[in-house]
Parts: sequence; structure tokens; C-alpha cells
Amino acid sequence: MSDLPPTSAPLPPMPGSRRAAAARSRTMIVTGAAGGVGTTTVAALLVDAIGGRIGAVVQASDHATGDLAARIATLDQATSRHGVHDIGVHPAAAAALAAPSENAVVVVMAATPDGIETGLEALAAAGSPASQPVVVVVDRAPRAAGVDDRVLRDAGASVVVLRRDEHLARPGRVSAQRLAPATTAAVRDLLTLLGW
Repeated sequence: MSDLPPTSAPLPPMPGSRRAAAARSRTMIVTGAAGGVGTTTVAALLVDAIGGRIGAVVQASDHATGDLAARIATLDQATSRHGVHDIGVHPAAAAALAAPSENAVVVVMAATPDGIETGLEALAAAGSPASQPVVVVVDRAPRAAGVDDRVLRDAGASVVVLRRDEHLARPGRVSAQRLAPATTAAVRDLLTLLGW
């Protein structure tokens, strides 16, 4: 195990109630409501942010190449048992993969009426009695769209809206230092909802 901290931008120290959760091995399962909604990008943001929060590098894998770490500008070999796994558009598999209860499911969907509708179906498929998935609504519009997430909240979901970020809109690796402040705040909110 390396004594070096991860190369991600540091986040504020986690509150005391979350320290015990961070000591256990946890897995975040990230699934999309549809293809191309930003699932892999959200998973990469989680890998970097969780690593910064716990001071270790988490395991990362995705459904396409198996190497989610390739999406992050600087990421060393995993130094913790925590993991983030992008399973693509397979929300029905997410609940089973996320057991036990300290693990979590993140459902990513587009910030469009069709995206929300498809997302509701994915949310129902990904839910489990042990934990309700957290929803990330990705708004790619050049100007912030009015995202009506009431139907998601009415379904019992915790929701984070990820607004367009020019750094994320470009192909290539994600660098925490180049993220917009709104993106960093949204990821911090997501970590809080996930219990980090």
C-alpha cells in the first residue's frame, strides 16, 4: 500500500458519522437509464472524489473497456478495497450487485422529459429494499435547463443535478482541477447522499 495520497483535488474532511462507513469496504454501482447519458463520466467523478475524501485510490472498472481509471487524468494503482463500477445500461442488475447495504446504486439519466421518464423505469429496476438509489440528472444544455425533478423526488429518490461543464463536454480524461465549481459542488452533494 502506498503512503502517497491520491492525486485528486482534496475535499473537506468527512464528518465523524461517516468515518466508520469509510473504514468498511464499500462499492458504488453506477448504472445509466440509457446509453450516452454520462454514466461513465459520473463514475469517473466518483472515483476521484471518493479517493480524495478517504485519502486512498479506489478500485475502478467500467462496462466497456474494464478500465474506468483511464478516464481520470492521474490515478495510481488502487490502494483501498473501495470500488466504483460503471455497469452501463443494466439497472436491473444494480440492486443485486450493490448488496450489502453499505454499498450504493447511482442511476444516471438525461435532463430531458424522455430522460426522466426512462430514468423512472431504471430507478424502479435498480431499487432494492435495502437502499434507494441516488439519481444524477445530467444537463448537457449550453444554458442551464429547468430540470423538473419533482417526479423523481416523489418516487422517493435523492437527486443531484449535474450541469454542463465544458471540461466534461470535451473528450479525454477528467482532471479535478479543471472542473467547474458547480460540478465540484454537485459531486460533493452526491458523496453526501451516498454517505461519504
